[in-house]
Amino acid sequence: MRIPELLAPVGSMEHLKVAINAGASSVYLSGKNYGARKFAENFTLDEIGEAVNIAHMHNVKVYITVNTLIKEDELESVVDYLSKLYAIGVDAVLVQDLGLIELINEYLPNLKIHASTQLTCENQLKLNYLESKGVKRVVLPREMRKDEIKSLNTNMELEIFAHGALCYSYSGQCLMSSFKGGRSGNRGTCAQPCRQKYKIEGIKKQDYYLSPCDLSLFGQLKEISELNISCIKIEGRMRSKEYLAVVVSNYRKALNKLKSGKKLESEEINLVFNRGFSQGQFNNSSKRSMRAGHIGLKIGKVISSSKNQIAIRLNDSIQSIPEKGDGLLIIKNNNDYGLEISQNPIITTLNHFQKGKNKQIKDLSRKNKVLIVKKVWQNKKSTFNLNESAVYLTKRNSLSKKVKEIETKGNSYVKSKLVLTFSIKNKFPKLKGKLTLANRKEVECEVIGNAPFEKPIKKSVDRETIKKQLSKVDNYPFQIIQININYDGTLFIPISKINELRRNLFEKLEHEVISLYTHKYKKIKIKHEKANLEETKPSISFYTTNLNHLRNIQNVKRVYLEIPPKDDDLDISSQPQHNLNHMINFIKEAQDISYDKDYELIWKWPDIAHDKLIKVLNKVRGILNKMNYNLPIMSNCFNGEYGPYSMNISNTATINSLENYKILTISPELRKRDYEEIMKYCKNPEKIEILVQGSVELMKTRYSLLSKKELKTDYKNSLIDLNNNKHPIHKSISGEELIIFSDCELSLLSEISHLKEIGFSNFSIDGRYKDDDYSKMADIYNLALNNELNEKELLKISPKNMRGNY
Repeated sequence: MRIPELLAPVGSMEHLKVAINAGASSVYLSGKNYGARKFAENFTLDEIGEAVNIAHMHNVKVYITVNTLIKEDELESVVDYLSKLYAIGVDAVLVQDLGLIELINEYLPNLKIHASTQLTCENQLKLNYLESKGVKRVVLPREMRKDEIKSLNTNMELEIFAHGALCYSYSGQCLMSSFKGGRSGNRGTCAQPCRQKYKIEGIKKQDYYLSPCDLSLFGQLKEISELNISCIKIEGRMRSKEYLAVVVSNYRKALNKLKSGKKLESEEINLVFNRGFSQGQFNNSSKRSMRAGHIGLKIGKVISSSKNQIAIRLNDSIQSIPEKGDGLLIIKNNNDYGLEISQNPIITTLNHFQKGKNKQIKDLSRKNKVLIVKKVWQNKKSTFNLNESAVYLTKRNSLSKKVKEIETKGNSYVKSKLVLTFSIKNKFPKLKGKLTLANRKEVECEVIGNAPFEKPIKKSVDRETIKKQLSKVDNYPFQIIQININYDGTLFIPISKINELRRNLFEKLEHEVISLYTHKYKKIKIKHEKANLEETKPSISFYTTNLNHLRNIQNVKRVYLEIPPKDDDLDISSQPQHNLNHMINFIKEAQDISYDKDYELIWKWPDIAHDKLIKVLNKVRGILNKMNYNLPIMSNCFNGEYGPYSMNISNTATINSLENYKILTISPELRKRDYEEIMKYCKNPEKIEILVQGSVELMKTRYSLLSKKELKTDYKNSLIDLNNNKHPIHKSISGEELIIFSDCELSLLSEISHLKEIGFSNFSIDGRYKDDDYSKMADIYNLALNNELNEKELLKISPKNMRGNY
């Protein structure tokens, strides 16, 4: 059994102390820039230094999130920032940008790298690549399942999320906030469009279709300990200190109990912010949240309500019995009613209540309990009949006391072991300390007092008095395991001088511990040479899932062919049976059609490909190869031939690092200026491609969109937002993922001449899931490459267009 590291989120200095006291073995936090939670309070560089020193004194590791995509004009400043973090002594940095990994290896080779969940490392191929780049730990996607984690083979540490909010999309693969709200999750400013209500075309009900319940693997810690997982992560840098204290302390207790084979049951984690809990994809049991906000702990249901009181039949398993000052939330269908309990409630039995005898019971462990809450004038009137409503306990006043204790009286999970030796040197007191840290490093210091021992006038200072004074640890996280006193107890010295001696030693030990981690800062200037652009004949690539496009399309250099699913419904709830024949026949027919065409046919694999799917795709590939149907592959596995825009390429460092690729499509999130900066410094402009037309993939998800009941209705594959925009939805060939596309197309037709001028020569059009006429889009862009704009013809094929972030 392996007890994993417990990693806690920290959004401020106050939160840091709470996390340490609650029992975190490590924390993650962010500076003011380059972190994926830009709206958290976050830390200045000086505050990071202070936080790192405090944490290291408490044997707690500190990881800094530098997990946003880095733009070309930021490369030098971010590397210099990393150099400052290395000098401060941070234990590792979390990184999303592949180019930044390359730069760290070049300029700061001793700085440990953790690959952020934003990198979407869902398969062995990606892990192999990151391991080859010296990455020490990978934060796996929240969508990974237990059996998939178990099958991974790597020397890197694996980290998983265990508690907190779930994104509907795979992290790093969501562009909805960016394209619909102008705020990018890949740049730390997500507007959380997944927490809004939507409709599915054909279903009248508006609901939180994109908002999963929060994750809690509190009950699965034993399963986790039996896997090759090094660290479990709590989500919530923007949550309250109450959330942090309660969640971290409960997970620490549960992990400690696990060592002796025991299991902790706790309701407390339900009483701090949650949207309802599920085990997420870990055990393939995710579910949709009922509301965007806090829901609390379900305690029972209303069996009777009147103008003056509410009677609630409590679940027998509930330990947290509501009290005066606690908060309740009563939910029925789409209605809810919240109140604070203003008077001491009555707890009686169901039998008493049914007989009209509301007799208070003393034994709260009894079954069939009924809670009677008086309604007072401060409570607003409910707008619906409360009977048969579900009841949730949302606020627990007694928890505040516990949080306060953790905040003020707690201490670190693992204390450093200290051996003290007291002696006299030339009449002056000498104190030596040997401190052993949790990582087994040792620090030794000694101090000599500034006042000598004297012959006593009245009374000497005995050995026990000195030992008593040396036993005080003040606020230092030390555990004194031994005190050696080399003194016969016959002399005198003021007690204040012994205390001063102890404090001086502790200060010196603190300085030595901090210096174990710090390094000398060196300013970094990266090599950034301007590119010599050579004129290259421009060309067009075309994405498709339509075999008729292959028949009709002309004057394109490459066609990226993705196999559409045989059944393009929204049901991803059951285990998919991969249809080998469908895939083989589709590729065979495609290659037969393309045999005498001028374009190169490239098989585009799904952007999300777990190992189970990769085995199937390789099997299909092997069968096709034996039949002499050989195709190059488009894949975002970090080590392929053709790279899609889902690789989130936003700078030349990333382009240079992906040296095996022939063509790389850069991120469509970038602005005009960003495209210009990349071309200014790109060594290989001929391998860069830019998406200029098509519906953008806004979300890729492994979470079901509809319930089993809703799947039986007459729905259509379209998500409708609050502005009545319809977003097409399609299923991946895996049968396990859904892809939500933008309602209007990205279109840079009017910018083609400028893009050519700054050095772009490869332009792509995304025609997947489009009708037969969409192949004419290639003709429109070919004309544009020859300086002939035909926007009227464009609007006939794509009437709704945008320029995105351009």
